[in-house]
Formats: sequence, structure tokens, C-alpha cells
Amino acid sequence: MLRQGAGPFMSLKGFHENLSKNTVESIRAAFKKLWEQADGGTFRGKWSFNEARQHWEGNPADSAEVYDVMASVKHKASAEGGDRTHSMAMTKDFMDRMLQWHEAACPLEIALQAIQLLTRHLEQVTFDAGAWTLWSRYYISLDTILLDTVMKKYLAREPLTLSDSNTYFEIFLSNRKGWQKRVDKGICEADLRSNHYKIFPRPDMPSCDSFIWMLLWIKWLEFFHYGRTLGPNDFIFPSMGANGIMQPGQPLSHDTVQKWIDEATTGAGILGCFSTHCFRRGGAQYWFMFAPVGQRWSLAMVRWWGGWADGEQRNTLIRYLLDELHTYETDYSDALAPFSREAESSLAGKQALMRPASTEELRMVHASVTADVNRLRVDVSAVNDSLRSLTSMVQATSSCLKAAGHLPPTQLEEDPRFTLLRVSASGSAESPQISTPRHVHPPPTHSRPLSSVRRSHGHAHITPTTRPLPSAAAHTASTQQLPSNGLVIPRLPLVRSNGLKTPKAESWRDIITHWLVGDPDRGLKTPLKDWPQEWYQGPNRKLAMQYQNRAVVAREFINHYQSDEALFLAAYPEAERGHTPLLAAVNKARAARGERVRRNK
Repeated sequence: MLRQGAGPFMSLKGFHENLSKNTVESIRAAFKKLWEQADGGTFRGKWSFNEARQHWEGNPADSAEVYDVMASVKHKASAEGGDRTHSMAMTKDFMDRMLQWHEAACPLEIALQAIQLLTRHLEQVTFDAGAWTLWSRYYISLDTILLDTVMKKYLAREPLTLSDSNTYFEIFLSNRKGWQKRVDKGICEADLRSNHYKIFPRPDMPSCDSFIWMLLWIKWLEFFHYGRTLGPNDFIFPSMGANGIMQPGQPLSHDTVQKWIDEATTGAGILGCFSTHCFRRGGAQYWFMFAPVGQRWSLAMVRWWGGWADGEQRNTLIRYLLDELHTYETDYSDALAPFSREAESSLAGKQALMRPASTEELRMVHASVTADVNRLRVDVSAVNDSLRSLTSMVQATSSCLKAAGHLPPTQLEEDPRFTLLRVSASGSAESPQISTPRHVHPPPTHSRPLSSVRRSHGHAHITPTTRPLPSAAAHTASTQQLPSNGLVIPRLPLVRSNGLKTPKAESWRDIITHWLVGDPDRGLKTPLKDWPQEWYQGPNRKLAMQYQNRAVVAREFINHYQSDEALFLAAYPEAERGHTPLLAAVNKARAARGERVRRNK
């Protein structure tokens, strides 16, 4: 059955699932490799019928059926001309919808114990806006000199003056493909300002406004996670561990970004295949074709901003920008719909939005609105009934408590976790004050200042408050909040500056270094051996497991083997396979020596 399944399987992938020619070729290669290694080489050689033995022999991947399917897939790819199969463009509309999804999934009026959730969404929004603006999926380093007053005006929804609108910071993309080739060839005088990008405020495009999102993200990292300003070795988009601890020396991985894109597009109800390349295509198409009249870019501007080589043919760039529109305008999949998009008569079907509505369309709209209003009346009636019932229960309970003398006479104080933006008597919002903490470790949870973050009309608002938490809220915060600012235990294996991970066989040496010396470049400024208990217990207990595991390995090496590498590696060859197998072996040895007692579950 396996021999007969290659052709139909390739046909399914190539025609029904519309995978690319290269993917189908990879499937055939995988089948061929599978049969070559099966049954001691029985299926090696050309696929043919052995007349003497009266059976087929050789590799089924070389059969005529498989070659016919492969030829059909190639013909299909040729017939489709140059229609690209790369990522769809991330349009501005899609960016707006994803921002709405982020706001719904992670409302900004939350308590500080939800920092981990807010950090994850804020990092993605900032990354998306930056990638859409810079048409880059690379990880960037930032050198910024700007006035905080511009960000405060953003947060307070105040209009920007002409001077504010001309405030910018610069982003330098050190490894952008087009410019890097010039450097490699020694062409340094061609463009002294190449791969330097000035980012200006765009309050009219909140989902794509890299200016405000980048500033908010940097402030968020410095204030809530690091307790310090970003250093030259810190990544703008660091990786976040499962326990919510940021790893300043480890960049966000490609797989994580792709996972975020899939999650956001699915949550926003956006159909299509999007990769990290989608932001480059979406940003280029918007500024070339869809931006308001007077703001669209010339082809020369698109070429420079995208880092394309000067020798890039015009038709190649135009095709890159327009090939998707051709697909839209030759799409007749909605031929049976009640109302046609008329895609062939206008740019991407815009004609359907311009023509007058027909009587039939108006009738259907009226029927739909009437049905929605009727359902709304039923829902409102049910809500009113529930509120009346709830009010009666509350009044009855209050009367009983007062009669029993258990209800304090004081009014309930406002929960500071949900403090909204204060509004002055004139109706204007007060400007928030953001300050950098003077110490790495915050005060105890019960007196820790809280900040309320609120979003309105596409802009965030931060209002610091200093009210103490009630005892119940303080207990909740102390059991759910992230560890104190600046406390980081780097993940293993370590990631080098070039993006490659260190060999697993070196992880045990990194553990010893972290225990005795620390790793300031990755945020571990104090050696683990010098950590007091409160740094990995209580509110910081999310670090307890990592700390304990590192301590077990380090103490075994230092105390039991007197820091002798040869003896240690001879006793624990598992160290060559990484720190996890090594930890298991050390725990097993300690249990055999009676130094480790298992707790009954």
C-alpha cells in the first residue's frame, strides 16, 4: 500500500492543498530516501518489472506514476505564470484588526500582577509596527535621543505641535541585505546614510505607529522588568521565559514571531498564510499604492527604504508590489454571491463600494437590521431582569449584615488596580508622570506603587497611583506578580551574540560560571552563590526551581568533586548531553548517597 500511495499523496498536496512545486519535489525526495533505506536495499535502483521473477523491483519513487504527477505539478506552476506563493501582505487594515484583537485579549486596565500577559502583547505590537514600518524581519538595535514630552502628549491624547511632529529617533539596521552587499564590496561612499532610518510620530496610524510603540516598549522593559536603562548589549526584543522572566541577552526567535503572527491573525479573524515577510510586503504596498493621495512614495523611495539594490529591475519591483492585486482582480470565487464585487472593473473590487445600492440590497439590509434589533431587545430585557434580581439580593444581604452589626460604616475604597485616568475640572486629561526607579528591587508588595494603563482612541494612558493595596489585594499580588526587577537567571544553552546557541556540552561550565562569577551581559549581575533567600522565595519564587537546579549541579562540582573537571566528567558523562541529563544524574547520585530525600506526593 505504501508503494501505491506516493502518487496520490503528491497529487493531494500539489493540487488540492495547492502547495508549491518545491514542496511536492521535497515530498518525492523523502519517499525516495525512505525506500532506499528500507529492507536492506531491496528498493534501490530503477523501478521496473522483472520478467524472470514476475514482480516489480527498484525504487517506487522513480515510477512512471510519480513522474507523471511531478510533471503535472510543474505544468500547473508554469501555467500560473509568476503568481507568487510567498507570504500574503500584511495590510494596514489587517494591522488595525490585530491591534483590536490585542486590546480585547489583553485589556490595559489590569493589575500589575498581569505584567507577563501585557509584556507578551506589547512586545508583539511593537515588533509588528516596527517591521511594518521598516519592512524588516531582522532584530534591531536602537540609539534614541528624544524628548519625553512628546510621549507624554501621546499618552494624554494632546495634539502634537509642529515641533513635536518633527521629533524623531534613528534606527540603524546593521545587516540589511541590500546595504550589506555594498559594504562587503567596499562601496562605502555610495550612500553615507544608508540603513539609517528616522522614525517620526504617526498618531493617525496607531496600529503602525512604530514611534510610540517603540518608546512605550523600552520604558516598559526598563521600568517593570530591568529596573535600569537598556545597555548596549541588550536586545530591543528579548526572549521571555515561560516564567515571565525576560532574557536581555537572548533575542526573540523566528519561531516565536511566527507563532505570534499565526495567533494574532487567527484571533482577529484574518484568513490567509502570513510569514515574517508579510510586514515587508504590506508596508511597501501601502506606501506605494494605498496611502492617502499626496503621501504615496515613488518607486525610488520604495527601493531605498526597502534596501533593494540599485540594479534591481523596475518590472521586478512593480511585480513585487502588484502581483497580489492581479490575483484579487481575477478571483471569481464569489460568482454565486447575492452581490458581486465586480473585481474585474476596478482596483481590487473597489467598484462595488462606489456604486449606488440596489433595491434588493436595501431590502436585505433592512431585514438583517430588524432581526438584530429584535434580538437586542430580548437580550436587554433579560439583562434588566438579572439586574433587578441582583439588586434585590444585595439589598437583602446588606440589611442582614447591618442588623447583625458586621458591615463597617465606612465606604468601600476604590481598588487602585483599576484606577482610571484622572480628568481635571476642565475636562482635559492630566499628563502622566513616568519616572525611572532609583533601585533595582521594589519595595514590598503591600506598599508598591501601582500604575493603571488605559487605552482610548488608539493611545495608551498611564496614571501612577500610590494608594496602598487592601490586605486581600496585597495577598493576591504577592502570590501572582513577577520576580523583582533585575533578577534574571539566563536560560541554557546560552545564545551567543551571533545568534547561535552554545554546545550543550558547555552548559555545565556555564552553570559553574553563573554560580561563582555571574553573567552581567545577560542580566545576572550577582553570582548565584551570593543570592539571599528573598531573591528566589516569596514573591520571587518563580526563580526558585531554576536557582535550585543550578545550585545542585554547582555544589556537586565544587563540594563533592573539589572543582576537579576530570573527576566530575568521569562520574557524569551525561554532562556531554546537556544540563538536563546532568541534573538527573546528579540527583540520582545524591539519592544513592542518602543526600536527597523524595517527598511523598
